[in-house]
Amino acid sequence: MFTPTIQTVMDQVDDLRNTTDDHMQIPKEQALLMTQIVRIGGFRSICEVGVSYGYSTLHWAAVMAETGGHVHGVDISEKKVNAATQHLTEAGLIDRVTLYLGDGREVCKSLAPTEPFDFLFIDARKEESIDYLNAMEDKLAPRCVIAADNTGNLAERMKPYVEHIRARPGVTSADVPIAHGFELSIWNRR
Repeated sequence: MFTPTIQTVMDQVDDLRNTTDDHMQIPKEQALLMTQIVRIGGFRSICEVGVSYGYSTLHWAAVMAETGGHVHGVDISEKKVNAATQHLTEAGLIDRVTLYLGDGREVCKSLAPTEPFDFLFIDARKEESIDYLNAMEDKLAPRCVIAADNTGNLAERMKPYVEHIRARPGVTSADVPIAHGFELSIWNRR
């Protein structure tokens, strides 16, 4: 599915879950499923709120190398942004990604993508998930897929977001009970 170089870096970053207590990355099976969703959708403009060490970012960037698209990633941790930058560089994918350091609520407001985002992945502070969505609303393509992580293992913390997104006009949404669980929504304003 990926070149040997990219896969080697992905495996090294995936192994961080065994060596560090602040990895906060999606499990491999979820990353592979979401990568296929991105491929099937033909997405070219991705925003990821909550990069951590760049595991999922590596997956998105690999697809963007195929499609000519770009990933915008946001994280509040300087340590993690630096590590993700290193991992993306080692994989030869850094030219497909722009990383931003700061509070996702503020950074998302200031983003100015060359193409509206057609895929949004929310995986940062759970209680702020609605804030991230609201900050991104005017930057989303008329038809956008939104995935919000941890609806299974952190269901109570994600409940307000799930209720909010499901109540939005023009949105169809469903829980995907794989790995940590994630809410998969199609935002359609056409």
